[in-house]
Amino acid sequence: MLTIVAFIVALGLLIAIHEYGHYRVAVACNVKVLRFSVGFGKSLFTWKPRKPRPGQDTEFVIGAFPLGGYVKMLDEREGEVPAGERHRAFNTQPVKVRAAIVAAGPAANLLLAILLYAAVSWMGVQEPQPVLGSPVTGSIAATAGLVGGERVESAALEGDELAPIRSFEDLRWMLTRGALDGQDVRMVVTREGSSGRDEVLLPLSRVDAREADAQLLRQVGIVAPWSPPVLGEVMAGGAAERAGLRKGDTVLRVAGAPVGDAQQLRDLIRAQVRDGKAVTAAWEIDRQGQRLQLSVTPEVVTDKGAPAVGRIAAYAKARSTACGRASSAPGTCPPSRCA
Repeated sequence: MLTIVAFIVALGLLIAIHEYGHYRVAVACNVKVLRFSVGFGKSLFTWKPRKPRPGQDTEFVIGAFPLGGYVKMLDEREGEVPAGERHRAFNTQPVKVRAAIVAAGPAANLLLAILLYAAVSWMGVQEPQPVLGSPVTGSIAATAGLVGGERVESAALEGDELAPIRSFEDLRWMLTRGALDGQDVRMVVTREGSSGRDEVLLPLSRVDAREADAQLLRQVGIVAPWSPPVLGEVMAGGAAERAGLRKGDTVLRVAGAPVGDAQQLRDLIRAQVRDGKAVTAAWEIDRQGQRLQLSVTPEVVTDKGAPAVGRIAAYAKARSTACGRASSAPGTCPPSRCA
């Protein structure tokens, strides 16, 4: 429902700005505007300004169907025009004036796009900080000695100078480039509890990559940024709800294996399948300071001939410690699917 409301508001804004461009230039060119309408169909709201612009008597309307709009101007082709106002009719204007009025709508939308893009660039966007989640078992990152929780300070492709890494997306892009181009990647990382910096070499030249996809990053081993193994939204009717899991639960162990972060939790859930069938496992969770034992049986999912994996229809909840703006200020990130 919220998506529909947001779509209608955004569409209404675009239409209003577009039609205002026509209206504003028409008024500036002394063309009389009879009606400014946003939306079609039955009029929901109609008003006239208390202090109208000189020579204007425009009626402003909001229609029932926000799928378009129009600016109705005085025009001899649409009705009789008094002789005293003929010079203010749209059809009597020089070509350059009519062209300016017609072009003003798209120009207003273009200006809006420029202003919104500038505002987003000025405010920044929220992106995950370059803190590594648990690497995929047996992957290049795991073999290189990464265990998860390391923060990547800088990185570079083979032969390049080290450059600061501001977000996980910056790191993901560099790893993808390295894998596709067959170049190793050097990273300088800091580890929790250690004041020093370590240099790690990822030999991505060994990766046989033909396209950028999820499997490519799984080969590298760095799939997602670090986030705690805390459940976010639990989907109705899913395996998580049937097992008694709730939003806010912190997963401590799955089948006796300790869970360090959300990525490790995803991998453990995916692995809860044997011979194409779901395997029930004992989960230890922390729920508001109380430790509970729950039996969780995932749903088995097979995607495009890939091996069957487990899913529980829940999301991993991202916290502010794992996310930040492009300027590294604290913030929150959208939730990601747990499994």
